[in-house]
Amino acid sequence: MFNNNNYLDIELPLLYIHILAGFISLVVAYTILFLKKGDKRHKKFGMIYVYGMTTIFLTAIPLSLLGEFNSFLFIIAIFSFYLAFAGYRQGRDRQGARERIDNVLAIFIQLTCVVFYCFAISLFLLGNSMWRTTLLFGTVALGFGINDYFRLKKTEKPNYYDRTSTHLILMLSGTIATTTAFIVTIELFSAEWINWTFPTFVFVPVIIYFSLREKAKKT
Repeated sequence: MFNNNNYLDIELPLLYIHILAGFISLVVAYTILFLKKGDKRHKKFGMIYVYGMTTIFLTAIPLSLLGEFNSFLFIIAIFSFYLAFAGYRQGRDRQGARERIDNVLAIFIQLTCVVFYCFAISLFLLGNSMWRTTLLFGTVALGFGINDYFRLKKTEKPNYYDRTSTHLILMLSGTIATTTAFIVTIELFSAEWINWTFPTFVFVPVIIYFSLREKAKKT
């Protein structure tokens, strides 16, 4: 539990909203996994998830800047927002999400990757073991950035199953980010790096499974 005396008056309302949005996003994320794709409930819950992740982003930025700067909160907030919003764009835009806003998102995640790598180098030089975790997230961000680069260069309309596969990858990755934030907050494991990486190692096989399943439907 947190001590109210440790926070500025302006931080507490933001903190409560941030925690509530995180809880709602986490519950909704796991609920969507059990809803049929294309179902009206899937779409409604998906929008709630996007709104929740956006709220997390909008509250995490000032929270990370107020008082002692929390670099991880700042970067994870940016990363999580990209995953949720880019996933939403892929699910909604049947042309493959290649408008100006999508180009901005691509630049957004590429810059995030650079910041992650800079933090990883800094932590390594300081002898902080969290450099491995930061490097992992930076590499994931790099993967999304490279995928966006090649996807945005295409001119033809994307195959439905390729588009839904990308949508699933982004949304499930957003779920990883949300779950990571929750586990780190409650300190589920004694080793800090395990708290940060456990959801990634658990969910990546799930993402691969769903992605391959969608692409297999093309044949």
